[in-house]
Amino acid sequence: MAQLYSIPESQAQAEPKRRSPVLIWLSRLVVGAALIVLLFMQAKALILYAQHIPIALNDPYTLNYGEGPLLDQAVRLARGENIYQADLSTPPYTITNYPPLYMLAQVPFVQQFGAAFWYGRLISLISILVAALLLALTVQAITKDWLAGLVAGLILPAIPYIYYWSALARIDSLALALSMAGLCVIVRGYQRRWALILAVLLLTAAAYTRQTYLLTAPLAGFIYVWSRGERFKAVMFALLLGCVVLAIFAVVLVATRGGIFFHIITANVNALNPDLITHYVNELTQNFPILLAAGAIYLILGAIFGRPAYWLIAPYILGAVAVALTISKVGSDVNYLFELSAAFCFAAGGVIALTRRCATFGCILRAGALLLIALAVSMATTLTSTNYYEILRVSAKQASQMGQLVNVIRSTDKPILADEEMGLLALNGKPILFQPFEMSQLAIAGLWNQQPFLDALARGDYPIILLYQPARNPELRFERWTPEMLRIINDDFRPDFQSAETTVYRYAGP
Repeated sequence: MAQLYSIPESQAQAEPKRRSPVLIWLSRLVVGAALIVLLFMQAKALILYAQHIPIALNDPYTLNYGEGPLLDQAVRLARGENIYQADLSTPPYTITNYPPLYMLAQVPFVQQFGAAFWYGRLISLISILVAALLLALTVQAITKDWLAGLVAGLILPAIPYIYYWSALARIDSLALALSMAGLCVIVRGYQRRWALILAVLLLTAAAYTRQTYLLTAPLAGFIYVWSRGERFKAVMFALLLGCVVLAIFAVVLVATRGGIFFHIITANVNALNPDLITHYVNELTQNFPILLAAGAIYLILGAIFGRPAYWLIAPYILGAVAVALTISKVGSDVNYLFELSAAFCFAAGGVIALTRRCATFGCILRAGALLLIALAVSMATTLTSTNYYEILRVSAKQASQMGQLVNVIRSTDKPILADEEMGLLALNGKPILFQPFEMSQLAIAGLWNQQPFLDALARGDYPIILLYQPARNPELRFERWTPEMLRIINDDFRPDFQSAETTVYRYAGP
């Protein structure tokens, strides 16, 4: 009987020898040292992130053109108004570019505190922290590697685009958090029916925060569930998601008499500017070569060594790249790179997980990968501090100059037009009657007849115009106002004074 439990000599020779305690200790020491370097760089990034929180929450005025219309829409929803009006032949000439969830989330705050930017920014800041946590949990779940999850989650706030945009009262941070929540639920509970239903609801909420979130996370979730052998559940997930999204859209379409289709689809098809693609491609290649390489490496090696995580990370990367390419639209900004930023995090976590598969040189590869990611974080932090941090600081410094503009707004009951500082109208209880960029782009595309507005402008129906003319971008007004509008302003209006890089024009007559 003793021989039944003995190990044959040939088998004993085939088994690998156990690593010595000294080698195990040295391996852990090398990886630990590399991790300390990475955590040090991450700490610097997080400190920089923390520094912009008071800027965002304490500045009562506009930090970005898009904040004003979103606040105005939240105020209108709080009053029970339709923010997707189908008829744009009469005032207000406004466009609601996005689905309503982010604005609806602000309605209780509007009712409690009145119009303000701080709660919209607070939602954004909290959303990014939640998104980072959920991203970490997702990567840990699919790789079974806590270090990979930690790295992926910590990188997110260090990406300059996330850093800058999360300080704004804009929709994108909430949409990213909801999509990360959907993916996290999928990877941790795809075998349970209730989990897939919850994931559908979260991804639907993400899509009704920003419509472009219908692609990347749903695609990654579907392929991941399919790859796990749950093909029926994958199909049901996709069908249920499509049905819920379409059912809600049909209800809102009827309620707005078709207005929501025009606002969030037709009005978003702007002209393309290839220079924007060139600019951001250059910025990405110069400042994120390591993270770009991580994505490329994972797409190649992950298919061999990274399963099952590969079937979530790879589709997410490809979907994020497709969405990022839409940044070529005129007027686009870094919010189009949000999912690409998350894809960088997924790729970095995936590469860290791959190093564990190499038994011979695993610790060396793991330490080397951690050091390279630390360098990537350092490069990202440098771009943040030299570029995107300054954008917020310049905007915040102008807060002391806003008093003069506020006095102008409060001094009259007549309609006022503004571009960058539209938010001042919402803050002071006045409606936004005209969104220059959106309506100008529609006029250029032949989707809106601007003549009635031009006639009203020439008649002096809008006797005061606040025109933003920043020294760093003097051509900006040509994106936001058509040549016909600018001609009337130059001919029939006279500059009164300038404050916060905004010139106050008053109607002087033809």
